[in-house]
Amino acid sequence: MEILKKELYGEFDTFCSNHPKGAFQQAPAWAKVKKNWEHEIVVTRDENGNIIGGVSVLIRKIGPFGMMYAPRGPVCDYTDKAVMKDLIEGIRVVAKKHNGYKFICDPLVLVSDAETIQFFKDCGFSIKEHAAFRDTIQPRYNYMLTYIKDMSEEALLKKFSTKTRYYINYGPKHGVVVKEGIEYLDDFYRIYSETGKRKNFTIRSKAYLESMLTSFPDNARLYMCYHQNDETGELTALCGGLSVQYAGTTSHVYGCSTSTMSNLKATNVLQWAMMKWALAGNCHTYDMQGIATNKEDDEELYSVYLFKAKFEGGIVETAGEFTITFNPLADKLISLALNIRSKLKHH
Repeated sequence: MEILKKELYGEFDTFCSNHPKGAFQQAPAWAKVKKNWEHEIVVTRDENGNIIGGVSVLIRKIGPFGMMYAPRGPVCDYTDKAVMKDLIEGIRVVAKKHNGYKFICDPLVLVSDAETIQFFKDCGFSIKEHAAFRDTIQPRYNYMLTYIKDMSEEALLKKFSTKTRYYINYGPKHGVVVKEGIEYLDDFYRIYSETGKRKNFTIRSKAYLESMLTSFPDNARLYMCYHQNDETGELTALCGGLSVQYAGTTSHVYGCSTSTMSNLKATNVLQWAMMKWALAGNCHTYDMQGIATNKEDDEELYSVYLFKAKFEGGIVETAGEFTITFNPLADKLISLALNIRSKLKHH
């Protein structure tokens, strides 16, 4: 077990980006985005000194205590108990250093994977089985295309319905153009803010989105679709997406759209542009991210699901959050205080 020194973070990044369980939220760059959190990386090595397991831990201070969270971690073989036990030992050391009262992680473990769920339990984690829609930090339901490895653009297009293919081609024939680059952030943020207000979802600051693009200079891309006027050349912003490509997965993390010229179906063109990037990056998965699978949970995210379903992926239901509690009393008191605060907010 080793608490990694900052100068060795590049070594963990190389390990994480090449590991089957790697995820961009475990990359050292993600901790740069989460500026309000403290951060530690725990690794375990083999007899030759090579990293064989690791976990990037974000620490959020709540009063004198620290809530420890490893999004999509740990990164290791989920059948190797010795590695996991070593990482947990490191997590305990980090907890002592930061007065951590609990550690939460949400690895990409399917709800149907009883063997891996049991492995985590055997390693000392508890899990809230089948947690309700709003009871986890990240959505338990994601929509993914998990079959894209080694596919050509033509082969992927053939997977889509005739109507989806038609929409992908229709936009560009009627003036829809795709632009890519951080220089389009102003347009993206304007539409993203409007979309958030219209559809009632929490919006990140422009600085946060800019930080994602600058912290992942080679792995994050901002795409925008515009309508280009034939006569004047004037561009009208229609929709945009911010995606991160890491460890074989391209994740569409943030998106936005206007109701302007909705007949051009520019969101289809946008998705296709990001999927083409995933293919060019030799990814095995295109992750369209969180959805609601029924209207009652979240009407807006359910309508998002109906749109995503047109791209012939599948719903990936994860097991949820695995937790180790170091200070049960602090956990109880903080949960109580947060619940009271939440109720006061909504009254």
